[in-house]
Amino acid sequence: MDIQESGAVLRTCLKALSIWLLAVLLALPEAVFSQVVSMPAPDRNGTFVDCVPYPLTNQLHPKIHSVMLFLVYFLLPLAVISGYYVHIARALIRSAHDLPGELSQHSRRQVETRRRLAKIVLVFVGLFAVCWFPTHLLYMYRSFHYQQVDLSLAHLLLTLFARVLSFSSSCVNPFALYLLSESFRHHFNSQLKCGRQARHKRKPSHIRLTSIRKTTPTVVATTDGGRQEGAL
Repeated sequence: MDIQESGAVLRTCLKALSIWLLAVLLALPEAVFSQVVSMPAPDRNGTFVDCVPYPLTNQLHPKIHSVMLFLVYFLLPLAVISGYYVHIARALIRSAHDLPGELSQHSRRQVETRRRLAKIVLVFVGLFAVCWFPTHLLYMYRSFHYQQVDLSLAHLLLTLFARVLSFSSSCVNPFALYLLSESFRHHFNSQLKCGRQARHKRKPSHIRLTSIRKTTPTVVATTDGGRQEGAL
């Protein structure tokens, strides 16, 4: 939203780089302490090779590992994104109420757009919680019942379901945005029209966005030569 400010692109790149470095640091303990060990088979008639991300010298290690993962990889990120997304949603709703002048049709459209954006960012928080909670819950259950091996079909299906949800968290946001945002859906569909005729019909447009904290209008050059004023 503040892309027009000087140094905004550099700060954004530094933030992204910091996130990746933090992720690498958080993954280092498992890379250092992981070991391949032989485990007794559930039927006690043999062994199987398993990779464990913690030392097996103490039965507390799997419990500590699962709880730390739940705190660091689920509760802490959930608290952070919830705080920021709630702040974004409140700022969007507040900016919609602070629009100057009488509510014209364009102003009403802006109010509705900002309220819709507020709902979208809150949906992202819910998607993160739904995608990751089953995996962490199942892993903690296994860690606290480490000596017991559940070979039931229900446990297998729950494991597959939790894994699919956790993997889908990396790609579910664009689908949610497509369903919830009319503007995103419109621009996404326009990119699918890659035929030569569609490319000739489309003219380049220049869109200038402003922060919601700014009061100056945004000028949007449309493909039909018209001008629209508004602020995101």
